[in-house]
Amino acid sequence: MSEDRIGWMTSKSERTSYGLYFMGQNAIYTFQFLFLATFLLMSGLDALATAGIMMVVKVWDAVNDCLFGGIIDNVRFKKGSKFLPWLRLSLPLIALSFVLLFAIPLALGTNAKLVWFAVAYVLFDIAYTICDVPIFGMVTTITEIQAERTSLMATGRIFANFGVIIAMIVGFTLTTEAVGLSFTASAVIITVIAVLSMVWLCFKGKEHVAKPKESSKSYGLKQMFTYLVRNKFLLIYFIGLLLFSGLNTATVVVQFTSFYLFNSAMMATLLGAIAFAPAVVVALLVPRVLKKVDKFKLFLINAIAFTVLSIIIWIVGPYIVPHVILMTIRGFAFGFISVLQFMFTPDCAEYGQYKTGTDAKGITFAIQTFTMKLVSAISASLAVGVLGMFGWVSVNAASFAELAEMNVRQPQQALSALWAVYALIPAIGAVLAILFWSRYRLNSGDVELMARYNNGEITREQCDAGLSQAY
Repeated sequence: MSEDRIGWMTSKSERTSYGLYFMGQNAIYTFQFLFLATFLLMSGLDALATAGIMMVVKVWDAVNDCLFGGIIDNVRFKKGSKFLPWLRLSLPLIALSFVLLFAIPLALGTNAKLVWFAVAYVLFDIAYTICDVPIFGMVTTITEIQAERTSLMATGRIFANFGVIIAMIVGFTLTTEAVGLSFTASAVIITVIAVLSMVWLCFKGKEHVAKPKESSKSYGLKQMFTYLVRNKFLLIYFIGLLLFSGLNTATVVVQFTSFYLFNSAMMATLLGAIAFAPAVVVALLVPRVLKKVDKFKLFLINAIAFTVLSIIIWIVGPYIVPHVILMTIRGFAFGFISVLQFMFTPDCAEYGQYKTGTDAKGITFAIQTFTMKLVSAISASLAVGVLGMFGWVSVNAASFAELAEMNVRQPQQALSALWAVYALIPAIGAVLAILFWSRYRLNSGDVELMARYNNGEITREQCDAGLSQAY
């Protein structure tokens, strides 16, 4: 064990199993994020009706996530376990609901397809909440050592990026003209890979600092509301993330952009690789870089770089050579963003407890889960809705091989809208996100003091005296 890991509470195998869970979970999330809208439009569903269902489901999701966050904070299992039992429960649920989401029979009528999609989408959202809130929250019960938490989250991001790559390889390659596999079959492949990687943590994981049942305090709706209102950095950060990722509609239409504007759906494989692959390299560098630079400063610098490059991409237009060059450069900025983006939730949880005295980590991580699922709905429904408003022609095709054979052409106004969805809307979202993130003031050193106070290691007076600023 290296010197900086002496005294850590986790073993190497525990950290690996934690990372592997993220690989499987992210493979599922990425596949539905990247390919659900494409699958639905190729299944003959009306674009505007589909967009409406996506948004309506999220109204329920808002209630679902907050309720579940409160349940997690107020329920304890044997031996003080807080998160692991939920992970075990969610594994079969998320596998089944994910396959159902991509198994809409083409032979069904339009209304029946919409009903199938709505039901499957609700079930998938519930199952994903049951796994997503606990896996992120678990970092606070695995260890109380800040450096170890940072390492665990970095490990999680490294494996999560492998999950992204797996989803892109399966989705971008197997459903193209060259292979012709259906989205349903591809979803089954992703499910098998995900379950095999997620199962290890469910049965080998340990919560070393989970509080026993009798020592935990429950809270009501009033305390929950007070906690959220007073946790200003939680709100600032996730509103920014919602704008940044929710308006990143490029990922939703990358296959259609490749097929119609770059003349081959296979082009999406290259675009996906140069957009996400740098994150794997970056994830290996982040732990060392964070020893010298505050993580939010690093995050903000790369967010600004991403924003500038996004604007340039839109201005240049759909010309393949400059587009590939710009996307490659932007990929490294996005790599830092994707690795760092979930490292601030534990900080906000510690800050929230410091400000209110309420230990509501379940609610904090539920806000993260809700935000990312809302991101998926907004980006997909916005992309599909804009295409629908500009006359996008729906088709019934199981893969891009079938679509190529059908030779369905889109009107010019729909193709112009496609470029706007791919390049302009994400640039706008990045600019708006920067405006919010510029107001985030929480730093790593202060969070460590707050965590020590929250754990009863120091007094409030000692904590306040050591903070770099008044909170």
